[in-house]
Amino acid sequence: MDGILLINKKKGITSHDVISIVRKKLNIKKVGHCGTLDPMATGLLIILIGKATKLSDYIMKNRKTYLAKVKLGLLTDSYDITGNILENQDFTVDKDKLIEVLKSFVGEVKQIPPMYSAIKVNGKKLYEYARKGVEVKRKERLVKIYSMELLDFNGKDEFVINCDVSSGTYIRTLAFDIGRKLNTYGTLLELQRNSISNFNLNECLNIDDIESIDLEELNNRIIPMEKALLNFEKFSYPSDFYDKLLNGIKFQTEKDFEDKIFRLYCRDKFIGLGRMEVDNGRNYMALFKKLIR
Repeated sequence: MDGILLINKKKGITSHDVISIVRKKLNIKKVGHCGTLDPMATGLLIILIGKATKLSDYIMKNRKTYLAKVKLGLLTDSYDITGNILENQDFTVDKDKLIEVLKSFVGEVKQIPPMYSAIKVNGKKLYEYARKGVEVKRKERLVKIYSMELLDFNGKDEFVINCDVSSGTYIRTLAFDIGRKLNTYGTLLELQRNSISNFNLNECLNIDDIESIDLEELNNRIIPMEKALLNFEKFSYPSDFYDKLLNGIKFQTEKDFEDKIFRLYCRDKFIGLGRMEVDNGRNYMALFKKLIR
C-alpha cells in the first residue's frame, strides 16, 4: 500500500499521534508525515504511506497557507501561547497601521528560526537546547511571503491573518516580527494550516473519524503518490524501454533538461523521479528515486 492520506489534525495531539492512529487502522508499519504541526496547531497534515514516505522533502518544498491568530503585547519563550510568558504589556494598535505593517512583510523577508524548532545545530535540535535554557545563535534564512490578508481584528491587540508563504517560513517568528515592527511583542495564539501545494484542508478526513470509518472507504481516500509531485514536469519513456528503465539503465536523449527533476512514466505507469545526467558529452534521463513496486 503506497500513497497519501490527508488528515485534519485537531488541537492537543501531536503529529506522531496521528501517525500512530493511521498505522493502527491500516495495520501497516511504514507510515510517516511531512510538515510537523505543533500540538497547539490544527489543520492539514499529510500522511505518507509505504513508498510515499520517500517524498517528504519534495512535498515540503512547496508553498503553504495558514490561518493565524496573533496577540500583540505578549511575549513567550516559544513565540506561541504554549510557552512561558516573558512579557505582557497593554497595547493598542490602529487598524490602518496594522494593515500597513502587514503589507510590509509581503515579499522576500529574513527570518531567524525560533529556539523552539527542530532545526539542528551541532547535531542537536534547537528545542533541546531551549528546554535546558540555552540560547543558540541561529542563522537568518530568506523566506517569501506571497500574501498576508487581515481577516479579523478586535480593534486593540488581537488579529487573524491568512498567510501564503514559502517553505521554511515560521509563522511563530512572523507573529514575533510583526510585533517587533509595531514596537511591541507578538505571540501566536492559534494556527491552522489550510494547504500545502495542491492539497487543501477541505479534502481532509477528520482524525476523530479514522477509527470509525470503514477500512475500504479509508483505502479509497488514499491519494496516488504522483499527485504530490505535479509541480515537477512529466517525462515519458518509449514503451519498449520499460524493462531497461526498471533495471536502472539510463535513457539517452538529445534534449538538455538542465538541473530539473521530472516525474517519470512508461507505458502510462508512474515510475518515480528522475533527472538529467551528462556522460561523455551525452545527455541521459536517469531514474534516481524508484517509486513503482
